[in-house]
Amino acid sequence: MPGPATAQPITPLEKSMEAVPGPSLGLKYDGVVPGPSGKNPLPAAPKGGPYLVWTGFQMTATGSRVFLQTTQPVQFDLNEGAAKKSGKSTLAVLLRGCRIYMANNRRKIDTRFFATPVAGISARQRGRDVEVRLALRELVAAVPHSEAGPDGTQFVVLDFPPGKASPEPSALQELAGEETATYGAEVRAPATAETASPKAGHKARGSR
Repeated sequence: MPGPATAQPITPLEKSMEAVPGPSLGLKYDGVVPGPSGKNPLPAAPKGGPYLVWTGFQMTATGSRVFLQTTQPVQFDLNEGAAKKSGKSTLAVLLRGCRIYMANNRRKIDTRFFATPVAGISARQRGRDVEVRLALRELVAAVPHSEAGPDGTQFVVLDFPPGKASPEPSALQELAGEETATYGAEVRAPATAETASPKAGHKARGSR
């Protein structure tokens, strides 16, 4: 039986993902979920803004979902990349006039562990805007909407259909190794997030 592992810091993006169900883990998700009760456990963002304060992913009964919490309502654009020969594509969500709160919110969410068209999510600052880029394993259409959160925050939500994707074997092998290395310390298990994938060339705008 492996000895205690060195605890690793749990980042906002890692906490935004529910633990993979399993009889040996017994983990519970304590992060943000969309809706008026989706309280953010991170320290409060500075005055002003708006700021991106949470990036999350969920598996749902109808597919998967990616959600972005901002301190104030923001306008957003969806820019869908063209499909490659492999069938893979990208979807970029541009949050207008927004900034990333905390450096850890720039870290990538790895969603290859789940049966979702979304392979990964990452955020970066692009001038006055925040670009959240979704790597897609297949070309699917995302359904975007925004909804109010607690304390004046807003959620930008992208719902994805199930698609044809299944968890990648290599990702599952990595997960098994990671569980062995971290169980008993601070577990950095991947979580569930809802994902959406678009049709190539289409552009949609959200409103305040």
